[in-house]
Amino acid sequence: MLRILGQIIRWLLTWLYFVLIICFVGALLGVLTHLLFGLCFMEAPDYGYQAAFGFSNGLRYGGVWAGGFAIVLCVMRARKEYLQRHGE
Repeated sequence: MLRILGQIIRWLLTWLYFVLIICFVGALLGVLTHLLFGLCFMEAPDYGYQAAFGFSNGLRYGGVWAGGFAIVLCVMRARKEYLQRHGE
């Protein structure tokens, strides 16, 4: 029973880890792209506003994809571990 509970907690933490990484990458890409587009297409961009708006958009869109993509990554990792334990 404790082994099953340990596996459940392990996979929930792995899923949360992947979700946080995906949200972080989304926010980082949002900031970078909004600053770049502001620099290219605006005469006098407000960099603080562009960075905050990019963070908000990146986190929002990253959060939309994070849950499902994290499940896929967990399944891929579980399959890899299964194949390593039981052979190809």
